Amino acid sequence: RTTIAALLMDQKVVAGVGNVYRAEVLFRHGIDPYRPGRDITPAEWDALWTDLVELMREGVRNNRIDTVRPEHTPEAMGRPPRVDDHGGEVYVYRRATLPCHICGTGIRTADLAARNLFWCPTCQKR
Repeated sequence: RTTIAALLMDQKVVAGVGNVYRAEVLFRHGIDPYRPGRDITPAEWDALWTDLVELMREGVRNNRIDTVRPEHTPEAMGRPPRVDDHGGEVYVYRRATLPCHICGTGIRTADLAARNLFWCPTCQKR
């Protein structure tokens, strides 16, 4: 019954994901962060895991967290780059109330397990 967002932050389940990667990988796969973890299919989990491994490798290699796909970069979309102390191009992390890069819906935020959660209610339907 625990949400997938909470499970991704639980070091007993999977270590090292962190808040940025949690928000971003769930967005990239269109998964509602409040979806119960037990409802994630093996195929969905495999895709999430594969994506996390690659995103985290790239983060280490580039010393910054970039999670947007090439077709969603500022250059590709004709939008200004992200201005944030954390740097990196992201879909939802620390973008509360800003429009989603994909659908334009305002990004939402909430507290979950003492961490800020970010998601797009349109792109990440239950």
